[in-house]
Amino acid sequence: MKLLGFLFVLFVMPPLGYLTAATVWTHLGDQIEASGTSTLVGVARSCERQDPITLTGGFQAWYVCQVDVSAHGGPARTMESRGFLTPEHIGVQVPVATTHNGRNLVADSDTERYPNLAPLALAGTVIGWILLMAAMLWLLSRKHIAENSVGRSGSIA
Repeated sequence: MKLLGFLFVLFVMPPLGYLTAATVWTHLGDQIEASGTSTLVGVARSCERQDPITLTGGFQAWYVCQVDVSAHGGPARTMESRGFLTPEHIGVQVPVATTHNGRNLVADSDTERYPNLAPLALAGTVIGWILLMAAMLWLLSRKHIAENSVGRSGSIA
């Protein structure tokens, strides 16, 4: 039984930890670099559903949509949105903003987020997961040591 515990901690918990961290990063990671609200409007043309468990998205299902983005009536350029638009938004104007020097598209309401929240939450998740794995390994090894000491001497010392 202890072997199963060690195998679980060493081979199952790391992928689960990675997916948990990816979920935290996907949910909190799109941060606005410039302050203030945008003047951009996006209209989704098509959306494709992504699987609920992915290496980049973690444990949540989400959509990748092709969006025509313009500055309130100006020339439009096609960008890709990840996660905040759904098929219900196709053909509907949605206020949007960009991150990472205009490469990533996010909802305009995301400008209210705190810019340091994603790295702090990710660091807390990773550190917490490592501590949980270490505690489980320590408990498994302590039980093993205690059983060996009882078995050798015949009594608990």
